[in-house]
Amino acid sequence: MQVRRLDGKEAGAMKVKAYHSAHPSDPQVFHDDDECPAGREIPWWNKQLGTDERPRCEYCVSIDAHRPVALSGR
Repeated sequence: MQVRRLDGKEAGAMKVKAYHSAHPSDPQVFHDDDECPAGREIPWWNKQLGTDERPRCEYCVSIDAHRPVALSGR
């Protein structure tokens, strides 16, 4: 069964293992949500697993804050 959100998108998107960009000119943040537009812009060859002690991406924080409780893991 597929669940749809109010905006019509599938509700399957969720948290992923933390990753960050290895490119020095990219924002120095980590991502952990597969819906994050900034995280999706990082080419696969620049993605590094882990937080590298960076702050969490503001998009990831915002997406998580607006996700239904059952899907956010809270």
